[in-house]
Amino acid sequence: MSVTSYFEKNPSAKRHIWLVSLTYPIVPLMGIGLILLTGNVHFAWAPVVFIYVIMPIVEMIIGEDKNDFLGLAEEQAELSTFYKFMVHSLLPVIYLTWIIGAWYVVTQPLPISSYVALAIAHGWGLAFAINSGHEVGHKTDKISKWISLFMLAPSFYGHFRVEHNQGHHSDVATPRDSATARFGEGYWAFMAREYPGAWKRAWRLESKRASRRGYSRFSLKNEVVIASLMALVLWSALVLWLGSAALPYMLITAFVSASALTSQNYYAHYGMLREKRPDGKYLPCQPHHSWNSNMMVTNMISYNLARHSDHHAHPSRHYQHLRNFEKVPVLPLGYGGMTLLAYFPPLFRRVMDPILLAHVGGDMRKVLTKDLAHTEGASSSASRT
Repeated sequence: MSVTSYFEKNPSAKRHIWLVSLTYPIVPLMGIGLILLTGNVHFAWAPVVFIYVIMPIVEMIIGEDKNDFLGLAEEQAELSTFYKFMVHSLLPVIYLTWIIGAWYVVTQPLPISSYVALAIAHGWGLAFAINSGHEVGHKTDKISKWISLFMLAPSFYGHFRVEHNQGHHSDVATPRDSATARFGEGYWAFMAREYPGAWKRAWRLESKRASRRGYSRFSLKNEVVIASLMALVLWSALVLWLGSAALPYMLITAFVSASALTSQNYYAHYGMLREKRPDGKYLPCQPHHSWNSNMMVTNMISYNLARHSDHHAHPSRHYQHLRNFEKVPVLPLGYGGMTLLAYFPPLFRRVMDPILLAHVGGDMRKVLTKDLAHTEGASSSASRT
């Protein structure tokens, strides 16, 4: 009996597959463990090599989830509690891994290169924290909201919950969205625009909410204020405990985790543009407005995030229920490979531009270009004034 056949006959057992995702946040500890076992500080680079090299290779070998292997238990509603609290349970794992990393780099006699290597590795641990915060942040109950904010706090990225849910999902695949890359835009240029754009949009959204409800934008009712204070308290506590030597570690982990999110936004929406209605407004987001991927490894460790087409068309759908769609744009690699490709803009364009143009039938009117973004941005600014 094949693995797929087994889970078709035993759908309740499928939930155990997702327990693999619990192991990814502790990958950064691999470097510390190998140093302790061998005494060789150069093993600090082991998790970095694992994340950037080994994982993409393994992903290409395993390939796509063509049989909807990860979604076999979609109709098993009784399992929803397990799926929900499995993500919630990651909170202590995320904090423990991050804090152990901070303690180790400060208290051990490491060369700068090993310090940086461990910080990069633990930054990818926090990237998983952002991904987990994204999943629970889409839920409406208060427990999920606070768990999301705590997951985002180590990266100093608590504004993401507001910006992503109310901003990105509303404006995706339009010139208004700072998290949708324009055709021909390189990753590094996109990062310089998207990162501050996320902060600005979150603050603007919460300021408008404050104005509507009659309280100060600097009030503790402002979620961006709350999230920023949570991160500030957390970082301050770590510095008070370990000293200023922990600060570079925290800055690097925050940057790496944020850049991982930025890279995912970059290739998941590159050049995508929603069609307009006769009245000039954009149509609701459909599955073909996001780049999709069914690569098994990517989806197993990211809660099906790479099934982005369904996620943006149906943002309230739980990760274990996200589906594959036909006739949607498909990424040529999993997220690991796409992240590496994004780091080299000329190579990225050489691979992605032909796929994008084939998807739209060569019609540039269906592509989000820099010129279109500039024109509509100028029109929007003029209308506000």
